[in-house]
Amino acid sequence: MTPAEILRPLLSGSERFAVTGATGWFGRTALDLLDGLLGADAGDRVTAYASAPRTLTTRLGRVVDVRPLAELPDQAPPASHLLHFAFLTRDRVADLGVEAYAAANLALSMLVLEAVERTRPAGLVLTSSGAAYGPGRRLTTDLHGNPYGALKHLDELALTAAVQAAGGTTAVARVFSVGGAGITKPELYALGSLVGMAQRGGPLEVRATGPVVRSYAAVDDVVALALWSVLRREQVVFDSGGDVVEVEELARVVADVHGLPSSAVQRQLDPAAAEDRYVGDPAAWASLAERSGLVPRPLRALVEETSSWMSATSPS
Repeated sequence: MTPAEILRPLLSGSERFAVTGATGWFGRTALDLLDGLLGADAGDRVTAYASAPRTLTTRLGRVVDVRPLAELPDQAPPASHLLHFAFLTRDRVADLGVEAYAAANLALSMLVLEAVERTRPAGLVLTSSGAAYGPGRRLTTDLHGNPYGALKHLDELALTAAVQAAGGTTAVARVFSVGGAGITKPELYALGSLVGMAQRGGPLEVRATGPVVRSYAAVDDVVALALWSVLRREQVVFDSGGDVVEVEELARVVADVHGLPSSAVQRQLDPAAAEDRYVGDPAAWASLAERSGLVPRPLRALVEETSSWMSATSPS
């Protein structure tokens, strides 16, 4: 089944949803998914939040008035389920420095904690990150060495505890690599960067000289499995799964999707270089997919969807 198909039987017709980080990749994906599920009711039952007010248009053409995140604790009527994706991405560490970066993300966390305490949602969907793991797959506490991962770990602990205290259920998705429509800042991601090179006609330059291994899931599959869990009141923490691929192989798939020969992929490989492996544990992911009936889409489909989105949204 598709993401929408696994969720539709679980809706009662009365739930309300709040989506934070609505202008980011996961936030827009959630809005599109809820649009497809709720149809004409989406305008009344889904409230979107971001750092500042603005408007956006969903893939189905609905214009959404995005509210400032500061208004989240005062939402009335309150949301039954909170889908929380607001977080400063790891690239901002270089711009802000660790202390300012930590302070900004902690302010977001405090705001959402206040909202949980005041509105008492039945469910929380939270995207964490594979970066929350440190060496040996132990959860990191290294704020200065891994500020993004440490703060994601802190968010997991604080928000899960707050929702449990309010009698609700939390689904935490530790995201590794994803693909699909809605990608923002594609140049920051291996997949988005390679698709951009292919759309310009190549070459596809793989700059990593050592093996780089990633696991790719569909972004809407991640959101759907987390939401499926909270709608069933199942407390879960899971890694995103998907196809495991070395980056040169990924580049060849991207080249093939765009009608380019494999020779368009260029790389200087150092066979002695250490492997860079960033891959989720597939066990919980596979279990959730099987129990929900979801059929995760393969890598090639994710490349095609990412490319279509980037073509449709690139400046003319």
